[in-house]
Amino acid sequence: PMNGSVVTMMAPKRRTNYGHNPMSVNLSTSALISAGNLAADWVCERLAADGSFPGVENEIDAYYKMPVLFALSGRTGEGEAVANYLRQRFYNGGDFHADTDVSVLSFKNYRNGWVARGLQMLGSAQMATAAGDYLEGEMVQSFGAVVTEPWKPGVKVMDWGTTCSAAKAFLCLGRNEAAIRCGEYLLETLANQPLAERFLLKRDLNGDYLRDDDPTFVIEIGGTDQIYFPLGFGMLVFADLYALTGDGKWLTAAEQLYDTVMKCNDEIYSVITNRKAAWGAAQLYSVTGDAKYAQLSLHIWQWTMDTQTPEGLWLRHPEYSSLEEQPLEFTVDAAVESGLYMFELARSLSGYLVKDQ
Repeated sequence: PMNGSVVTMMAPKRRTNYGHNPMSVNLSTSALISAGNLAADWVCERLAADGSFPGVENEIDAYYKMPVLFALSGRTGEGEAVANYLRQRFYNGGDFHADTDVSVLSFKNYRNGWVARGLQMLGSAQMATAAGDYLEGEMVQSFGAVVTEPWKPGVKVMDWGTTCSAAKAFLCLGRNEAAIRCGEYLLETLANQPLAERFLLKRDLNGDYLRDDDPTFVIEIGGTDQIYFPLGFGMLVFADLYALTGDGKWLTAAEQLYDTVMKCNDEIYSVITNRKAAWGAAQLYSVTGDAKYAQLSLHIWQWTMDTQTPEGLWLRHPEYSSLEEQPLEFTVDAAVESGLYMFELARSLSGYLVKDQ
């Protein structure tokens, strides 16, 4: 950790709206890494010796991205402690939702994908392998999708974001065939969207698109109060599959999602669900060298830089109005997720970022 020279780039009251006008965002690699370390330090300083986080010992939402953050930031000791805590408290045969409140089960395989990837990155191969096996068992074989249970346990549907998370895990685990199966489902889901202005995220097990106004079911292109992360996660997976296979169909699909992001309401530049769009665009820059992807990534990411608190935290804006009001598991998750993307962007955008003097 670079505790001596943290750059927070703090300007929380500024809500600059970049719109879609390309503008120069002068971010450096060191600024990203410093901001990532600030967030990671906040988490690490509060982590108990057994890998639990006081106050949210039973909330999987606080933990599921921690292995990735600790792997990316070189905090192997904390990573091992969290891996052990995940094993003791949440692990159940490849799933990480043992004795978990039913209200969080609707995104369990989305989280399982994150945990599987992080454990593999940390070298916890046995648990990572079991998690990969579990995720493959949750695939709908005729489509390649990984299921979620949005209404109640046991009622499964095919989900875009969950399938993206599983695909990223499969790639990290070296299960390329499973990752490509997921990618083929995403390609087909993208190609057959029934409505131009609505991006439908879930389908039933027969492949029919589920039409529900809930924001976890649909992105209204151009509308406000949308959840944007599925678009970014899709761009990321398509970029990764293009890098893996060299097949242009993945790049074509990624470009289609990029175009969709560019059609979104300008709020995408100032809401916390935009972070994966920056991540996905950065990875597209990494595999293509096309500066337009780097520009999009940095325009989106500037808001995350500007809104980090001096302690290293983020508010889930506009959902909560203060850190006191925000549940602790979401404060932890926002620090972990925004922090890990600092390291991801520093790597993916290294050819584009301002060079440190």
